[in-house]
Amino acid sequence: MGNSIPANSGDEFPDSDPRQDRDPERPAEDPGHQSAATTTPAGHGSVRRTWTKTDLVNELAAVHGYRSYLEICAPMTGRRYATVDRDRYTTCHRLMYRCPDQFEDGFPIDFRTPGLDIERHLRVIRSVERKYDVILVDPFHQYETTIRDLREAWDLVQPNGTIIVHDCFPTDEKIVEPRYQNGSWCGVTYKAYIDFVLATPRLWFCTVDTDFGCGVIRRPAQSARDDGATLPFVAESSKRLAIQDWKQADSDYSKTFRLLQVHATTLLNLVTVEEFLAVERASTALFR
Repeated sequence: MGNSIPANSGDEFPDSDPRQDRDPERPAEDPGHQSAATTTPAGHGSVRRTWTKTDLVNELAAVHGYRSYLEICAPMTGRRYATVDRDRYTTCHRLMYRCPDQFEDGFPIDFRTPGLDIERHLRVIRSVERKYDVILVDPFHQYETTIRDLREAWDLVQPNGTIIVHDCFPTDEKIVEPRYQNGSWCGVTYKAYIDFVLATPRLWFCTVDTDFGCGVIRRPAQSARDDGATLPFVAESSKRLAIQDWKQADSDYSKTFRLLQVHATTLLNLVTVEEFLAVERASTALFR
């Protein structure tokens, strides 16, 4: 197979047309989220604007020197691939599932499958021992696909890399149905995200409160300071109680959504854009 990474394979077409499956990608479309955070990306002058998931992706490259990027998504999610800074990310790949052969958006789809199974493409990536500095997980928002995508991203990210997870903090109950619905839909990605970070050892995470909640996951470096020294996380006693309630809720999605709203700061390690960027820009060696 050599060092090339071929694209294009297929399983079967999904029941619904994924082009009709809208994910609420832009904060302006958010029917219930708190006001969006604004600040200035590195190297962008003094203009203040709302931060999106790809603004965070690009900022990580500017701050940490990241150069390789993978996006795991479906045609109805992602949707900001064109805004990834290719001057910084010299390697950009997309793995897109639920993606018909005829779907095009003007940018390469390196790994495409019309069904949900992505194992064939994962074998190709592993066969060339490819790891990525940054992986954006913007999944089909059912629980099973989200938790799978998170596990695969954890396996494919560089030891000093970063995973960004979109749609971790929805605040409108109408868009968190566990199964696909037409229109705006964040599904239960928030549930799989919290379950994943609670169950995975040797993991550092926080959630940036912008663009429906952008989770940030890393393997902490040996020299990294503890959470309390880096970001304003909650006390362990409060965290234990919230996690206990969360685990008892299990797959009761109505209850987990209510718990998310009550204990967002605790369960998500929720921070503002400004808090997150201050740490990133001041501590460039923290995770490297």
